[in-house]
Amino acid sequence: MSRVFFAPVLLLVLGCDGAAGTDSADLDDCSDPDGAGGGDTGNIPAVAGDWTTTFAAAGWEDNCTAVGFDKDSEQWVGPFTVLGAYPSYRGEFQELEGERWEVAVDLRGGFTMTGEVDHEEGTIYANFSGLVYSDISGRSGIDGGAFLGLDDDADTTIDCYARASWSANKSGL
Repeated sequence: MSRVFFAPVLLLVLGCDGAAGTDSADLDDCSDPDGAGGGDTGNIPAVAGDWTTTFAAAGWEDNCTAVGFDKDSEQWVGPFTVLGAYPSYRGEFQELEGERWEVAVDLRGGFTMTGEVDHEEGTIYANFSGLVYSDISGRSGIDGGAFLGLDDDADTTIDCYARASWSANKSGL
């Protein structure tokens, strides 16, 4: 009896693990934290795929005096791609090809993407967080904020920071 149960479970696990890193339609099923149609917390959309962003449009606040660190200098914050299957995601900004970001989504729609960027002023430790949702038209979005911490002397300590508005819309919908 355990063999009968084990085979379908193994196929399900391998099916989603095998989908990680692809852009097939099957990936939507594997990257949807609460399954197709949602759970008791609403329908959290599948997060794997391409996203466009709006950064610092509704607000930017910083305490930095670094000359090359302001809302207009952070052009790398733009379109990004989420790869993988729930709960093992990774992200990549299009302007930072090859740089991997850690991505997590919880069953209530909480989204966070964290990584670091080599910048002319030092290293930026960045976090983009928000709530993943589907609007009334069925379009998937994330609304939240960004935190960019600048280490300007390579001691792994954040010397100054910026907080900004940040939102994303899933591309192709």
